[in-house]
Amino acid sequence: MSTPRGLSTKEKLLGIVDDVETIVKELLETTIAQKQDKLSHGEQSQIIQLLMSKNDDFKSTLNLACEQQEIDQKMLQLASEVYKHDQEIQMLQKHLKEADTLLSTALFQAKQKLDQIQKAQTHQVGSEDLIRFAHRISSTNAVAAPATWAPGDPRRPYPTDIEMRMGLLARINDMPISQVLENMAPSTRGGEHQYPNFTQQPWYVASSDVSSSVSSLFANIPEPTVRGNTNHDDVEVMSTDSSSSSSSDSQ
Repeated sequence: MSTPRGLSTKEKLLGIVDDVETIVKELLETTIAQKQDKLSHGEQSQIIQLLMSKNDDFKSTLNLACEQQEIDQKMLQLASEVYKHDQEIQMLQKHLKEADTLLSTALFQAKQKLDQIQKAQTHQVGSEDLIRFAHRISSTNAVAAPATWAPGDPRRPYPTDIEMRMGLLARINDMPISQVLENMAPSTRGGEHQYPNFTQQPWYVASSDVSSSVSSLFANIPEPTVRGNTNHDDVEVMSTDSSSSSSSDSQ
């Protein structure tokens, strides 16, 4: 009736129950049997002692099963905590990867900024030049909408690529120099100054400020002197244009 080693607690409990059942059957049979078939007093006491020892084994094995059950519950709790911490570790790993990506991008951009700062320090520009170019940009509405602009207005604060291609600058290489100068300089037909019609250009912005600035710009251009030589006329017109542009920059 001895149980072999290496058995599980459940198998041990079932084996002890089977042994107890066998012992109880034997006691009941000796109790019911006739006198000549009954066991002696010594044999009965041995069977009772064996039954008591099996009872002790059953109790100890049952306590062991209770301890193992508690350990199993602790293992389940630890497994759930391990799963929870594993999820947290995965989330932290994801955040660390995102932070690594952001840091690498920030470092790359910082290096670019440092290179630009070094280039700016080696190629410094004077404040007067900056003010002059800023005045040119602001006076032509290159970065801001015109004063009469309203929501839904299709006009832009600067000419688009298509509009630039349709303008005079895109065709300046295909035109003779005399025609270019004629378009740039005012004509003297009929004794009156006639300036280029900028309203027909696609980049024209209908603004009172722009028109006034354009009028004041061309008002400063003197009338070119008519000479007998055409080349000399061209040179005279170019000199007047350069003087007018320098005066507008100084303003």
